[in-house]
Amino acid sequence: MLVGDIIRRTAAKHPDKAGVVFEDKRYTWEEVNRRVNCLANGLLQLGLQKQDRVAILSHNCNQYLEFYFATAKAGLIAVPLNTMFLGKELTFLLNDSGANTLITDTNYLNKVESVTSELPHIKHYIGLGDGHPFPYDFERLIAESPSDEPEVTINDEDLCVIAYTSGTTGRPKGAMVTHQASWVSANALAVEWRTKPHWNYLLPGPFFFAAANFGRYHAIMRGCAVVILRGWDAATVLQTIEREKINGFNGGPTVLARVVNHPDVGKYDLSSMRIIVVTGGPLPLPLWQKTEEIFGPIVFPAYGLTESCGGTLLQREDVSLEGPANLQRRTQSIGRAMIHTEARVVDETGKDVACNDREVGELLLRSDGMIKGYWNLPEETAKVLEGGWLHTGDLATMDEDRYIYIVDRKKDIIKSGGVQIWPREVEDVIYTHPAVLHCAVIGVPDEKWGETPKAVIALKKGAHVTEEEIIELCKENLASFKKPTSVEFVDELPLTPSGKVLKRDLRKSYWNQC
Repeated sequence: MLVGDIIRRTAAKHPDKAGVVFEDKRYTWEEVNRRVNCLANGLLQLGLQKQDRVAILSHNCNQYLEFYFATAKAGLIAVPLNTMFLGKELTFLLNDSGANTLITDTNYLNKVESVTSELPHIKHYIGLGDGHPFPYDFERLIAESPSDEPEVTINDEDLCVIAYTSGTTGRPKGAMVTHQASWVSANALAVEWRTKPHWNYLLPGPFFFAAANFGRYHAIMRGCAVVILRGWDAATVLQTIEREKINGFNGGPTVLARVVNHPDVGKYDLSSMRIIVVTGGPLPLPLWQKTEEIFGPIVFPAYGLTESCGGTLLQREDVSLEGPANLQRRTQSIGRAMIHTEARVVDETGKDVACNDREVGELLLRSDGMIKGYWNLPEETAKVLEGGWLHTGDLATMDEDRYIYIVDRKKDIIKSGGVQIWPREVEDVIYTHPAVLHCAVIGVPDEKWGETPKAVIALKKGAHVTEEEIIELCKENLASFKKPTSVEFVDELPLTPSGKVLKRDLRKSYWNQC
């Protein structure tokens, strides 16, 4: 169960098959594996030792994918850096991880040069692209190093990645991902997402996100051609699907909304598509319906965390957008645990709640694909992996057929006058309004009730709706105490790379005024 074996075996089985496509570059799997071996050997020749940390700051490109496999084959630990982070944030990740090598895309030279004096652990700087000032060059390392398989003894419990969390609830934590966790999760997705060897799979999301790579490795494990996009742009996604005859991709609901609401979406040939896996947040039913009007019945909602390296999936055949009530109800679920994964919903005492779709508890997951813990945070590790189960922090119910329904995040619950309000329940109602593109409901200070619900909404281009209309919509569909007492319209909501709304940032501006 080694990450390097994924690409080695794929190259052995499909040596001449198109493997990686990025802009005007096209490599066969044999060529990709050769480049990976050269880079791995080049890193080892710099004097790096097993389990040394190697960080990368780059946009998506074929070299980024090669970096993940090369560090894995060399027994090193990859540390992908969020390209949106600024100086202090990057300094924290680099120093916390203890990385001794940093690969930098020339687009981010200014960020790196502004903090080099604060990075005492970095011994080797490697430039990616033209015009960098560093002593080592990414492509030169490949060109000047042997292409043999690296001679490093690696165990499946060795770390291959430190994946820093999105930081939606505080300072990012370094999730320790083993070779086994990545391999098991990729295998589960290859099966559950029904990936076919002849497919062309699109990789549009940031490569520093979901760094356990199960959402990328599954396609490579099956021998698909993978098409890399520099960034997620709706028009580019649509053009690429048509040009490359893309069969599948996975992404968050916020970015999916941009694609299906693009004004020219109807002008593209999208008939090659076979699956869209929606990850990173709840999928509003109106967005699901709009997506299937365009692509057909190929939407598969999924749930997972950086810490779980996988999780649950809702199979499309198990739901109906218009059929029997029980199948319609399942559209609100995250499905059931995937292969290699177990799921429980427990109360505050750790006892399983009844499978009646009414009793709420915390969702726990367990699999060989879980993280080993948090880097340098033993207390946090013990807490999140208590009893050998991953404590997700998500509140959920489970029905008699073991379908799981997320109620909300523990930390997002609004307590108004002592009564609990689940923000997601309110958001689901707001999303039924045709003018709403994205929304988030948060608790804001209130003199009488302690806190009260507030809706923050981004509208579709050219759409219009008033505060009063939104509040009335909620009042018609929810108990009165759940309706927002105020609505704010914004151009866009703050998002993590996975498309999750940063509610912490939204709340901060209101609570800091107190």
